[in-house]
Amino acid sequence: MTGQLSGRTAIVTGAASGIGRATAELFAARGATVLAVDRDEQGLAELSVPTLAVDLAAPGAAEEVFDHCAATVGTPDVLANIAGKAGDRSAGDTSDEDFEFFVRTNLTTTFALSRRAVHVFDGGGAIVNTASSFALTGVAGSAPYSAAKGAVASLTRQMAADYGRRGIRVNAVAPGLIETPATRAKIASGIFDDLVTRARPLPRVGTPEDVARVFAFLASDDAAFVTGVTIPVDGGWTSTHFRD
Repeated sequence: MTGQLSGRTAIVTGAASGIGRATAELFAARGATVLAVDRDEQGLAELSVPTLAVDLAAPGAAEEVFDHCAATVGTPDVLANIAGKAGDRSAGDTSDEDFEFFVRTNLTTTFALSRRAVHVFDGGGAIVNTASSFALTGVAGSAPYSAAKGAVASLTRQMAADYGRRGIRVNAVAPGLIETPATRAKIASGIFDDLVTRARPLPRVGTPEDVARVFAFLASDDAAFVTGVTIPVDGGWTSTHFRD
């Protein structure tokens, strides 16, 4: 698959670790010019691609990212919206401040960057968002996160409808349980064994590379006739009822 993304210039957010890092590295390995974006300067410093440290929730951040990309590595035609934050709580246990945090971190930043992208992608392009398996099925104790990610899936469909005639494809990836620095300790504790790992037909824990490969597919011409979809990458957890 080397060269799958040759000629593309991609912005990848959340690139300092986990799925974002794996995606930035895979995009580069497959020929794309990549700008890796995150607020974690230390994590970005470990990458071998150009980087930009910025808080995506700050006013004007979307414009800063796209302007920096154009000035340093070229006008982008791929946007991978991966930055976000998960959390566990029910609606009754969610304060206004908590809700606003999850919406801002997972939805508002995706919206702002995608809005900027459609003004920049004059010759067409691909936006790939990050939803979640929690956006596709009800899971107890995940109200604000699931609500924000459900909105990302809805935004993906809406923008696909608005911008397809301009050659801009908009899709999303819905990861399930993936081992990243943010989830590693909980996975090791066994807290997900019954709810997730043994409750799906593919029982291993997912890797960031599993998800990155789907991002690469959706960003490439291999997905030239694919738009408006959210693809689960969860070992079958949201699409099957499985009992060990």
